[in-house]
Amino acid sequence: MRRWIGRWLMGVGALHSLLGLVVFSAPLRDLLEAGVVNALGSRDPVRNLAFWFLFGGVMTALVGYLVDWVERAPGGVLPRPLGWSLLLIAVLGVTLAPASGFWLVLPAAVGILLRSRPATHRAPAS
Repeated sequence: MRRWIGRWLMGVGALHSLLGLVVFSAPLRDLLEAGVVNALGSRDPVRNLAFWFLFGGVMTALVGYLVDWVERAPGGVLPRPLGWSLLLIAVLGVTLAPASGFWLVLPAAVGILLRSRPATHRAPAS
């Protein structure tokens, strides 16, 4: 089966992070100039948004890397709860912010659900 789900999520995470670096360049500069340590303790909501926006992109890319790693493994099958979780996150995000990039998570969620084993299957204990 063609391996694409993890790569898709890594791409979404990379695009999210690049967009964050461009859109939030000024608040991110402020964050660095504030000395980083406790820099989010400020009451500047844009600085906090900039951090969490970048954090979300990095975490999406990391999940994508893990998904790709499982897809590469011989017999690697992604767990169905991961697909349901990503679908829930995507639907919630699209509902709250329709003009966002949450739409880009839907293909990965559906792909995982189509490829995953039913919840009755348990991975062997190590």
